Amino acid sequence: MLTLVPRKKPQPAIHPFDQLHGTDTSGLIPGSVIADGTGVPVDELTAYYGIAPSILQGIIDLWMQHAAPQSPIERTVFLDVGAGKGRALLLASQHPFLRVEGVELNAELVRIATANIALWQHDPTANALAPLSLHHADATRHPLPSAPTLAFLFHPFELPILKRFLRHVETSQAAASHPFDLVYANSEHDSYLDRHPAFTRLWKGSIAMSPADHVADLEAIAEQKEYGSTGDELCAIYRFTGRHKD
Repeated sequence: MLTLVPRKKPQPAIHPFDQLHGTDTSGLIPGSVIADGTGVPVDELTAYYGIAPSILQGIIDLWMQHAAPQSPIERTVFLDVGAGKGRALLLASQHPFLRVEGVELNAELVRIATANIALWQHDPTANALAPLSLHHADATRHPLPSAPTLAFLFHPFELPILKRFLRHVETSQAAASHPFDLVYANSEHDSYLDRHPAFTRLWKGSIAMSPADHVADLEAIAEQKEYGSTGDELCAIYRFTGRHKD
C-alpha cells in the first residue's frame, strides 16, 4: 500500500548573520504589508529587505576614506531612515559612532527590531561599539539628531516620501546647522538628489557583496519572482551643503 507523505513546506532562507546571532532580520516583506496601519499609500513605500552586511561595511568605509567627513566618526550619529527589522542598526553599532539611531513607521517591524536590539546587546559576539536606540515614528517628521549625522537609506520609500524627508532635513538644518551626510543604497532616486540644490554628491558607484552575502541573497531572492540579484548595489553618498548649484 502506498502511503502519501505530506510534502514539507520549504523553510524561508535565513541569512548567515541571523544564524550567527539568533536575530530575525531576514526575509522580504512587500510594501503592501509594511503600509498596513501606517496610513501611508502603498505606492509610496518599498519592500523591506535587510542590507547585505558587506554592502553596509563597504559604504561606511567609502564614506570614511573618500568623503572626508566633516566630523570624526566618534562624534557622528548614524541614523537609519526606515530601519525595518534593524539589521543596518546592528551592523552600524560595530563602528565607533557617537550613537546609532533608527526610525521606523511600521509597528510590527519596530517590535521585531526592538527584540533584535535586545538580543544584540546581550550577544558577546556582537562586538558593539556604539549605543543603539530605535524610534517608532515618521522619519519625515521625527526630530533629527542635534549632532553631526550620517543618514542611511536603503531605498526605504519612493520619491514622494523622499522629497518630504529632504525638506525635513532642510528645515532642521535651517534651525540648527551641523554636518549632515547621506548614504543611499539601492539609490533608485539618485537623479533627484543630484538635482537638489541643497545636496552635493560626493561619490556614486556599485559596491559588490561578499561571496557569502551573494549566496544568501540568491537564496532569499529565489523565494519570490518580483526581484532579482546582481551581487552588488548601486550606492551614492551626498552632503548637505545648503548652497544653490550653478
